[in-house]
Amino acid sequence: MAITINDIAKKAGVSLATVSRVLNKSPHVSDTARRKVEQAIREFNYIPSAYARGLSRNQSNIIGVIVPEITNPFFSEVITGITEIGDKHNLNALFFNTDESIDKERRALRILQEYRVRGLIITPVTGENRYDREYIQLFENLNIPIVLVDRDIRNSDFTGVYFDDYAALFKPTSLLIENGHKDIVLFTGNPDHIVSKRRLEGYCDAFSAHQMAYNPKNLIPCDFSMESSYNLTRKLILDHNLPTAFIGMTNMLSLGCLKALYEFGISIPDEVAFVGYDRLDVQDVFNMHLTLVEKDAKEMGRKATELLYDKIMGKKTSTRTILTPQMFIRGSERFPSSDPNLRIF
Repeated sequence: MAITINDIAKKAGVSLATVSRVLNKSPHVSDTARRKVEQAIREFNYIPSAYARGLSRNQSNIIGVIVPEITNPFFSEVITGITEIGDKHNLNALFFNTDESIDKERRALRILQEYRVRGLIITPVTGENRYDREYIQLFENLNIPIVLVDRDIRNSDFTGVYFDDYAALFKPTSLLIENGHKDIVLFTGNPDHIVSKRRLEGYCDAFSAHQMAYNPKNLIPCDFSMESSYNLTRKLILDHNLPTAFIGMTNMLSLGCLKALYEFGISIPDEVAFVGYDRLDVQDVFNMHLTLVEKDAKEMGRKATELLYDKIMGKKTSTRTILTPQMFIRGSERFPSSDPNLRIF
């Protein structure tokens, strides 16, 4: 049977209020009473409930973290950065994964409210059409500091840490064009999402900057899954519509495209060029030299947690922090060779 503070109070011969004061490190307890309570706690090996203490003080040292895809390496890195800074400030994180489900997100918000968390770090579900006043009200009703990560919520003024999504596609598209490419396929992700829109703008403006027109057929809508880009790349190959270059809008879309190219034995860059997005561990496994636009996800997590801590402590913070992704050029952007027998896989 679980030990309660009632048991501690009876053992120490003090009131429940005295036990509560000792647990909450209140100075308004005599040394004698404190020693009795601490001795009872040791004898029972009692561990106080953080949840119950949070309720009694109307707060806790817990922060909520909500991400859409916890198995995605990008969000795993973000979480690593969050826990690194959270440990530094004695903040414990309670994690939730939404799978891009608004219902799961709502449930997570309700639970976090019950736990009286100190603050929230969240990557909201995709879909710009969901960011209406009712949706924003869900967060405002929490009455806690909030920091958005990677995705903004339109028409809100929440603090957030983002990457420059426009530059993240303008730079690699320009690089491919400068290497002689015109036929560049981009799997655009969810067209309703603001991140997709900004990256798509970067792609289109790169063509305009080079006084060229892009082919609308090369902009292929899909969801953000690896399976989606894998199937779409297979279809292009089987239909003999292979472009001269692919750009991965996300790490999952990049991996799906690479998987299909690898299965068909299509060489990069000798048969098709490729520029990926985010760090891709597959390049180390297969000793591939891929040109990538990389985001420092761990640094994003660190900055988000530092901002949240400052807000919890009542300090003024910047509303928007924009990080610049870095492009690492390794040769996979080159124009395809005329020799189909060349292979690097």
